[in-house]
Amino acid sequence: MASHIMVMVVGGICLLLLALIYNKFILQPTSSLSLIPNAHFTSPFSPLWLHYQRRSNHTATAIIFAAHKRLGPVVRLAPNELSINSLEGLRVVYGGGFERSQWYLRFRNYGRENLITFMEGRAHGRLKRVVAGVYSKSFLGGSEDWRGVGRGVVVGRLLPVIRRLVEMDGDGVDVLELAKAAAMDLASGYIFGSKVGTDFLGDVGVRRRWLKAYGAFQTQSRRERAGGVIERFCMEMCEAAEVEMREGRREDKVATEEDDDAGYGTKPVVYEQLSQRIEGLLSDDDKSVGGLEETKKKKKKKTEAIASELLDHLIAGHESTGITLTYVMYELSRRPDITRRLRAELLSNLSPSLRFPSSSTNNKKPDDKGDGSSRIGDDLPKPSAIDGLPLLDAVLQETLRLWQAVPAPQPRVTPYHSSSSTASLSIDGYDNIPGGVTVSSNAYTLHRNPNVFPNPHAWMPERWLEADKERRQEMKRWLWAFSSGGRMCLGSNFAVQIDDRRDLYEFYDFGGG
Repeated sequence: MASHIMVMVVGGICLLLLALIYNKFILQPTSSLSLIPNAHFTSPFSPLWLHYQRRSNHTATAIIFAAHKRLGPVVRLAPNELSINSLEGLRVVYGGGFERSQWYLRFRNYGRENLITFMEGRAHGRLKRVVAGVYSKSFLGGSEDWRGVGRGVVVGRLLPVIRRLVEMDGDGVDVLELAKAAAMDLASGYIFGSKVGTDFLGDVGVRRRWLKAYGAFQTQSRRERAGGVIERFCMEMCEAAEVEMREGRREDKVATEEDDDAGYGTKPVVYEQLSQRIEGLLSDDDKSVGGLEETKKKKKKKTEAIASELLDHLIAGHESTGITLTYVMYELSRRPDITRRLRAELLSNLSPSLRFPSSSTNNKKPDDKGDGSSRIGDDLPKPSAIDGLPLLDAVLQETLRLWQAVPAPQPRVTPYHSSSSTASLSIDGYDNIPGGVTVSSNAYTLHRNPNVFPNPHAWMPERWLEADKERRQEMKRWLWAFSSGGRMCLGSNFAVQIDDRRDLYEFYDFGGG
């Protein structure tokens, strides 16, 4: 037994020496990557160090950050992998349309592609154009459905929960769970309509069972996920939203006061948009029409394509927003001075006043239309008014900077050039970078550049308020909470509006006067 172990050790040492000799005398003299500083001495010839770091430290972001502090804006992590930490790198890699790596394929749902998993840029662009409009800032700002969902969740559900918590003495609350519940109710209500969307704030049992299932879902393989709790959850909402859309519930139903409180009467905005326009995005095989069986297959493929995309929206909508809101509350609890100033800003500058229950909640009047629509969202300030609050904006920007919900590297692959092409890929002074190399940046490292964010590990909303225009623009260029380029987060405006609305609840006056 001992002799076998000795043979394995000696064999391993010999392989390592051969790799070193190959790298030193054969690979390095001919490789343009050899000029790039190495994060670890094994980086030029083996990815094992990087794999070990990612397995033991999840995303290895702190290790990569430390490497950039020592070695500069471009670092070699593995034989075929680079990390970039510069605006020039972001422009070249993410603004240049580099394709995503195979790593993203793990995010397929129902065996179907979605915006996360599309490798080819044109296919991604076609789908993005279908759904981007309903997440744009201008659309959300004028959407009666979004205001209705916001009113139903914030005024009808969240504020009563917060009021009960305020009145309870000594009992704690799981803030992350509550934040994720509110975010899921808002996201699902907008995507599928308020009748179909979740009520995680109200149904604690369902919420906790789902969050437990989602915890398992995060570590499962695609095969293990198939047909599980989370995929069934989204598919059932898609089917229910299809029924709601066909029935034209919003136009036909006269809303009661109870419906208005719950935010009912809102359309399945995102589902409707995707359902009506996805037909043209399916492959020719998926669109083929034959007999009854072929028609059923076509319908199934369409439904799965919609569900794959919308499950991704739900996951991103509840998880990243819930994490951000939790850190907002965490940091505010440590800075009572900022909390007092923010409360004063919110209570003094918004209409309707942040009081719960509000006068309109207590004294409802019949609306002119008779369908409840004129009351939708009336107890929430308009998004344009919230946008004009400088301290609220600074709190949110600084939280997104320090506690980014997605700190991990976002890998892309360098393009190949034809033999006749004279083009050469250069990043931050390193020329002739070959095709097929994985390159990535990560928000954790970008957001901790001390030249842009002095004292970068401290939560300091003041930095956004005290900076002059030029300095503030520079900080925003380095803020990468939603990525950049054609593949940047589709729901960035949606996420910020959820964060803004959810931040408001902590500063409501619960006196009712």
